[in-house]
Amino acid sequence: MFESSDLVSEDLKILENFLNNSSENSNISLVSSVISHLIKAGGKRLRPALVFIVCKMLSYQDEENKRIRVAAAIEFIHNATLLHDDVLDGGELRRGVSTANKIWGNKTSILVGDFLLTMAFQWLIECENFDVLSILSQSSATIVSGEIKQMLICSNITMTEQDYIDVVSAKTAALFAASCEAAATLAKVSVEEREALKSFGVNFGIAFQIIDDVLDYSGEQSGKNLGNDFYNRKVTLPVIISYDLADEAEKEFWQSSFGKIKNCGNFQKAISYIKNHKAIELAKEKAESYIKIAKESLDIFPSSLYKTALINLLDFTLHRKL
Repeated sequence: MFESSDLVSEDLKILENFLNNSSENSNISLVSSVISHLIKAGGKRLRPALVFIVCKMLSYQDEENKRIRVAAAIEFIHNATLLHDDVLDGGELRRGVSTANKIWGNKTSILVGDFLLTMAFQWLIECENFDVLSILSQSSATIVSGEIKQMLICSNITMTEQDYIDVVSAKTAALFAASCEAAATLAKVSVEEREALKSFGVNFGIAFQIIDDVLDYSGEQSGKNLGNDFYNRKVTLPVIISYDLADEAEKEFWQSSFGKIKNCGNFQKAISYIKNHKAIELAKEKAESYIKIAKESLDIFPSSLYKTALINLLDFTLHRKL
């Protein structure tokens, strides 16, 4: 977990019970098994934590536990995207355990992912807040569009940094932004405050994904197979930077070897090029620039334990391991 989660530990416990009950209440045993597997695999519950921290920072009085339903919906939307991602990427390990598609197959993973989405939107409807429903609906559509764009361009070694940021903004940052904006909407704050929190979430999400992609080449990763992005021919920021700075021989390597079979030394050679061009450090600097914007977005809010918690989450992102 992360230090800031201590401030919302009770909310996170309630959320965990809510999610567990949802898996037990399914009348299809296979669905229950897959959902239970996802919940037990853990995860940081970062997006729900954002909902809870922002709600507390804004002094939201929630007598009907709407924040729990919103947080649960966001967590299930997130997990649905992970189920679909693992099918698309052929992933076999996530959070240190076998993926659902590895255990139950692709068809089951896709259908349970769809089931999670339907449950998420049922919970949002129960909140009786059209604005929150609209935010999460738009976010879900944005995530899917990001997936499609990634599918179309992410294997292109000449993919630009802006293309990468566009994909990351849609695939990852959209749900971070929605988590913060939905909490702000529940609390009925001003448009200016709502936009500030949305900006915080967008820039936080971009930085988070950059660091996530850095870990695939830095050797600091745990919980997933190191080198997945390379072997799946997924172009990320460290590769983009390394390719942009490469000489002709290195460019030839990337063009001919990127995504080739394992155990042939290509991945280690790719890491050596990335290190030579300091692509890891440069990618982290880019993440830091987005984190700076995220921190500045919070300037509108008075000092509090919860504002500090949001800032600490940004710092946690820069220094985290999966």
